Amino acid sequence: MVSIKYKLACVVWELTLGCNLKCLHCGSTAGGRRAEELSTREALDLCADLKKSGCLGVALMGGEPLLRKDFFEIASRVRELGMELSVITNGTIHSEEIFENLKKLKPRAVAVSLDAADPALHDKIRGAAGAFEKSNAFINRCLKEGLPVSVITTVHKLNIGELARLRDFLKGRGIAWQVQTAGGEGGRFSKEFLLDPEEFYSVGLFVEACRREYGPEELPVIGAHDLGYNSRLLKNVSLYEKWEGCQAGVSVAGVRSDGGVMGCLAINDEKFLEGNVRRKSFYEIWNSPDSFHFTRNFKKDQAGIICSACSHVETCKGGCNEMSLMKTGAPHNDPYCFCRLEKEIFRDELKNPLKNISLKISGLAGGEAFRKLGRMFSGNRGDKP
Repeated sequence: MVSIKYKLACVVWELTLGCNLKCLHCGSTAGGRRAEELSTREALDLCADLKKSGCLGVALMGGEPLLRKDFFEIASRVRELGMELSVITNGTIHSEEIFENLKKLKPRAVAVSLDAADPALHDKIRGAAGAFEKSNAFINRCLKEGLPVSVITTVHKLNIGELARLRDFLKGRGIAWQVQTAGGEGGRFSKEFLLDPEEFYSVGLFVEACRREYGPEELPVIGAHDLGYNSRLLKNVSLYEKWEGCQAGVSVAGVRSDGGVMGCLAINDEKFLEGNVRRKSFYEIWNSPDSFHFTRNFKKDQAGIICSACSHVETCKGGCNEMSLMKTGAPHNDPYCFCRLEKEIFRDELKNPLKNISLKISGLAGGEAFRKLGRMFSGNRGDKP
């Protein structure tokens, strides 16, 4: 089979759905293992298949990936094959062996989930007393060992007021910070805790403010794939210069612990399964012209009503498909696109020349809309500043 044009930058691999925490916002409702998770032999074979497919990097996650007894055997195979390795953990499992082996792996990143600077709130969100203390100790030990530490924060109504405190907790420590927003796919998460449009936009505003105030040496911070796009007021808050559409099945893919292949694990919808590595190799699935139709074969007329008339639709491709599916039930129809939100939030201001608004924003102050967002961000939902 001749390889097609899609270059595989990263595979996000859910090693197990087993987890020692019960996080409220977990999109896959992790806790118990999936039936028939890949064996060690199958996992090692998959490593070789990913390499054959041209994969540049693998992110091992869960559930909690360190619960798998063969974690380091699989992770070592990824590195032996010359692929970059990232480890995504809740940071609550500690042992001398873990830190020694992580150092040997020379990972690209060890990412730890941290959802609040307030230990009690973090523990509440994570569903376990003492989770903050353990995760913080894990982070400190990784830093001491010279490991490249990242923190991932998932934002919803319960913790949006914690972002400023987390910023102060993380800055100056050499920790990369990824800010993302909660989806409504998980079985433990009530949709009443999802961010409303103005709260969502305020998260982007917060990332923008951090980037303007702090250099990447003091606070390297990015917004995840769900934050954006095509803002006329803010710079791109992600890691890249310009949003080029959902990369599920284009440059990234996900593998579930039972061998199921998806464009993006965050979508968590059986309709978007492209196959299973037990029945067809990952190489065949990735290179099949029948795979990942929803992103690879995007045409302008596939965009939903929210995005179809937008001037950016051909490059943006309707924003984040996980967000789009969660909010509207269809792909290519993301209602939380910054371009659209700005038209709604700043409707009155946009009647004036845009450059006047940009001047106000350049100082991240001024304008009733921004004062309102600031009050929301501080946790004050009332009318008083």
